[in-house]
Amino acid sequence: MDEIKDLQKGITEILVAIGKIETEIKQLSSMSGKLEQTEKMAIEALQSTKAAHKRLDDMSKQIEALEKKIEEDKKGGKDDKKWLVGTALALVAIILNFLKGGGTH
Repeated sequence: MDEIKDLQKGITEILVAIGKIETEIKQLSSMSGKLEQTEKMAIEALQSTKAAHKRLDDMSKQIEALEKKIEEDKKGGKDDKKWLVGTALALVAIILNFLKGGGTH
């Protein structure tokens, strides 16, 4: 009888071990699915980041172009102001010369 009880005990231990293995396999399978989801999300995030960097690079180039144009416009504005001041001074000199009688011969 003891042999049968020992055999039944051994079989029970084997069944318990098989149950534990099945549970671990299910957990590993679940983790595998989560890993695949995580990998998919990581790939999407990487693609989104690359697209954002491309947009930022494009915007940076546009900003640089605008900054150059603004600087050129500023330089042109200074030249325009100089010309305007020069013209105004010349006009004042002509008017003063005319008022002093320098305009009549």
